[in-house]
Amino acid sequence: MARGFEMPNNTRPRFLSTRILLSLALTLTAAGARAGQDPALALLDAIQLGDTGTVRRLLGDGTSPDASGPDGTTALHWAAESDAVEIARALVGAGATAEATNRYGVTPLTLAATNGSLGMVRLLLDAGAEVNTASPGGDSPLMLASRTGRVPVIDALLSAGAAVNASESWQNQTALMWAAEAGNAEAITTLAAADADVEARSADALTPLLFAVREGHIDAVRALLAAGADVNAPARDGTTPLVASVLNAHFELGLTLLEAGGDPNLPDRRGSILHALSWVRRPGSGRPPLPTGMTDSLELARAVLESGAEPNRRVEWEEVPFEVDLGVVRGPSGISVGRNFLSFVGATPFYLAAKHADVDYMQLLAEHGADVLSPTAQGVSPMMAAAGVGFWDGESPGPNNGTPEATRLQAVRLAHSLGGDVYTATDFGDTELEGDGLTLLLRHPLNLAQLDAQRDRGDMRWHGSTALHGAAMIGANQIVQYLLDEGADINARNALGWTPLMVAEGVFVANTEKAWPETVTLLRNLGGISDRGTE
Repeated sequence: MARGFEMPNNTRPRFLSTRILLSLALTLTAAGARAGQDPALALLDAIQLGDTGTVRRLLGDGTSPDASGPDGTTALHWAAESDAVEIARALVGAGATAEATNRYGVTPLTLAATNGSLGMVRLLLDAGAEVNTASPGGDSPLMLASRTGRVPVIDALLSAGAAVNASESWQNQTALMWAAEAGNAEAITTLAAADADVEARSADALTPLLFAVREGHIDAVRALLAAGADVNAPARDGTTPLVASVLNAHFELGLTLLEAGGDPNLPDRRGSILHALSWVRRPGSGRPPLPTGMTDSLELARAVLESGAEPNRRVEWEEVPFEVDLGVVRGPSGISVGRNFLSFVGATPFYLAAKHADVDYMQLLAEHGADVLSPTAQGVSPMMAAAGVGFWDGESPGPNNGTPEATRLQAVRLAHSLGGDVYTATDFGDTELEGDGLTLLLRHPLNLAQLDAQRDRGDMRWHGSTALHGAAMIGANQIVQYLLDEGADINARNALGWTPLMVAEGVFVANTEKAWPETVTLLRNLGGISDRGTE
């Protein structure tokens, strides 16, 4: 499944593979019977063809009802696989062993439960099949029936003594988890009524509710909540069901969880649910899952804020080592987003909305008390981020991935109208970079690894830069003109002595050199200066 939440995808492919192998073995065995006269193989051949008359005749002639192929698959296995109840009845009547296992550890009851065949399940149970015999991996008939979702079959297995809280040995998952992942709400209700543990944890510490939320099964979620599941029980990494619904773009499901008591202020490794919404709404070059349901992300964000979510939580994670020489910083856990070279530490949801030029989300957050001026730990303000400071062409939300310059200009205008200052500069502290300003325009400092050891974050060359430096770096002439009209210093210098014009003339950033001739012309015509010695 293509979902964003970092939960292992345990959809039980191994049993399906076993069934394929089983069917192949049966087909080959039956083909051999057609080529010879062996009664046992003829019996298997007749079962495959659904020839009840021949089956009865062969059994009447004394052919063993436990005839099997080389892999131990018996006649009763094949009847169960084919859901041939009358043939199975004839085999059982002739003394077939209901508890037979083949080479894969599969019993006829396992196949009947997988098919969701009530008649076959009852027949095999009455014939002495053990209800709790599991495969070598621990998959029980009840688990398989729960994934199928046939409530009458589940009832029959439970009535026969199926262990409702047994878990398989691969991922420690229970029947309730299988039902939740498959979205079988009625099965969930049936299992819960039989005392299934709604708070059981898989080997990866996932509850049944988290399985249902990840897959977007809203009816299954409601059934689990009705059965008493804790709406706020988190995954091992602290991700709550409410945040998991956002990461997987199940926004209508998120409303259901919120209405059921989901707490939007519980700690989250991305900062908060409001941070997660910002990244999911505008992921840059990332590929988030497609939204489900009738609710969009902004509606959910509004509901989250109106339920009391704190709008000014800040990102507090630790940064990661640099990737080679890129200065790449940590991105949010469990969300596919583009790369970034300035740290998110200290970022508020409003900062992210501004960085992503998400004007609608910026307005919503501002209406609900967001601090619209709060910068990151590196002093990057929301208006700077909107103007282009920290922008990675092709990775950040921009013209190459659906956010045009005109929209980014709207974000700059809004941030400015809310108090953003055109003179504010970034502040990365007292970091010493190896190389002079002109040299570092075209490469990263040679002491990048040492900077990492000092826990400096990302591309530290942008210390002391203004919003205008950012607009020049991305060649956004509309934003450049707007900032200058609002009083920005056209010749402001950052800590390395770079002016906006020098940046527009060419800078190595985000692992490639960029130059914007039209921006150079604009800045020169308006009085911009450069130390490059070019005209």
